Amino acid sequence: LKPASDGLLIVDVIRGSPAERAGLRAGDHLVGVGGRSIGGMGVNEAASLLQGPEGSVVTLAILRAPAPARAITVRREHVEVPSIEDVRILDPVAGIAGLRITSFQKTTATDLEAALRRLDAAGMRSLIVDLRGNPGGLLSSGVDCADLFLDRGLVVATRGRCPEEDFNYLANPVGTWRMPLVVVIDGDSASASEIFAGAIRDHRRGRIVGTRSYGKGSVQGIFPLDIGGMGMRLTTAKFFSPQGRSYSNVGVEPDVRVQTAFKPALGRTVEPANDPCLSTAIETARTLSAASPRGLPQTTAAR
Repeated sequence: LKPASDGLLIVDVIRGSPAERAGLRAGDHLVGVGGRSIGGMGVNEAASLLQGPEGSVVTLAILRAPAPARAITVRREHVEVPSIEDVRILDPVAGIAGLRITSFQKTTATDLEAALRRLDAAGMRSLIVDLRGNPGGLLSSGVDCADLFLDRGLVVATRGRCPEEDFNYLANPVGTWRMPLVVVIDGDSASASEIFAGAIRDHRRGRIVGTRSYGKGSVQGIFPLDIGGMGMRLTTAKFFSPQGRSYSNVGVEPDVRVQTAFKPALGRTVEPANDPCLSTAIETARTLSAASPRGLPQTTAAR
C-alpha cells in the first residue's frame, strides 16, 4: 500500500490471498474500510483497519477509474507473504533463468537456494535476479543472499558514531554459485536490496540493470522513554558498500541504465516482450554467458 490523496493506492496484491480472490488488483484505490472514509488518514492507521480476527469480514470501498467506487467484502485470513516469486527459465536455449525477490525475510536465503537448485536442474546457465520494488527487509537476509554469489570479501559494512556500531559482514567461500549474474533494480529497490546489488556491483560479480535505487542506507534503533510507553527512533549507523560507498541518499547506480515507466506487478508473471528492463537484462545475460568459460561449475561446494 502507498498513500494517495483519496486513501491508499494498492501497489501489489499477494498471490493466493483473500484480497486477490475478492478481485482486488494493483492500481486500485482503497477509499473506505468498514464504512469509514480513509481519505487524509495516515497509512498505518488506515492499514490497521484492515486487520482483525481471522475469519471475520470487512467491507472495502474500492475505486477503479473510470468506474465509481464499489463495495467489496473480504474475509480476513492468515497470509503467508512469499519473498521469492516468478522462478522460471526465461530462455531455454541459452539457459537464462530468472526470479524475483520481493523482500528479504528470515527464510529468503534458504528459499533462494532452493529456487537455484530447481533452476539448475532445469538447465540454468545464467541468472537474472529482479529486485524492482523490493523495499528491503532484514540486513542479515540481504547479506546471506549476496553471500550465495560471493566467495570472499566484504558484503557490507556498518559505520556509526560509536565503535560498537562498526561491523563488517563477510562472504563465506562455501557453496558459492558461479553462473553469470544480472541484477535488476529501480527507484523502489531499497535497504537490503541495495546491499545485495551494491555487493554484486563492487565485486564485479555481475551486471546491474535498470535505474538508480532508492538510497536507504541507515541503521535505526528504537530507544524506550520513561514517559507514556513511548520510544524514540534514531539513526545510529549507515551502510557502506565493499568499496566504501555510502548508500544513504545515493543508492546504487546501474551498469546498464534502462529508462522506462514500466513497473512490474509483483505476483504476476510478465513476459520479457512487455518489459523493456527485463528484455535488456536477458540480452546482458546472453553477453555475459558468451564471455564466460564453458563448463564452469555452478557451485564450489554443497552448503
